[in-house]
This record gives sequence, structure tokens and C-alpha cells, in this order.
Amino acid sequence: MATGTQGTTARKFHHDLVHYVTKPIAYTTLSYTVGKLPKGAAVIDAGVVVTTPFAGTAAQTLDIGTSADGDGFATALVITSAGLKAADELATSDDLYMSADTDVTATLSAGTAPSAGAGYVFIAYIIANRAA
Repeated sequence: MATGTQGTTARKFHHDLVHYVTKPIAYTTLSYTVGKLPKGAAVIDAGVVVTTPFAGTAAQTLDIGTSADGDGFATALVITSAGLKAADELATSDDLYMSADTDVTATLSAGTAPSAGAGYVFIAYIIANRAA
């Protein structure tokens, strides 16, 4: 039965498809667990779709990564304008292949007084080794 809450187990569909995890974010929360990637997952894309520009007294940036490397997929993405902000670390990251079920995180750096902002963080992945 669907509960509308994030699952605690990694998702791995039995067909060759692009999988994804996504999480809504807002300026009121600085740290998120986006979802869990399964063992054998290989990240192929990530980013944030900013629906309401983030605003505050300091630079508004977002890191996306894993619980072991918080900026493994994206480092200091500027989120002060609406639109798609693509992950900037995927070409050189050594965090793209999951050897075990792994939490994906997003961390907002907003200074002391964030005042606006919303969007959706996403990570797209394939199962590189479906027997994993």
C-alpha cells in the first residue's frame, strides 16, 4: 500500500530502465536525505530544478552527494534563479558506482537568514550490474 512517505529500502526495478530518486527542498531546511541508491547503481545524472529562487543574506548554494561524500555529485550549485541546475561533478566523480545501498544527500548553504526558495533535487541512475 502506498503511504506517501519515502521508503527506507533502495529501489531496483527488474527491467533495463533509468531509475531516479527525487526530493522536494525548501529554504526552511538545510539538510536532506534525498533517497537510497541500491547496490549496483551507477549515477548518470543529477541536479536540482529550482521552482522558486533561493534568497537570503549569504550565497545560496546546494551540494549533492552521498552520506560519505556530501558534494560527490554537485558542489556549490548556485540556486538564486529558477530553472534546471545540472550537477557539476559527474564527469570527474569517483562516487558514481554504488557498491552497497547508499543514501544520497543534499545540503543547502544559505547563511543565517534564508528567506525564500524551493525546488526538487533529483538523481538518475541505471543498474550497472543487475545481478548485484
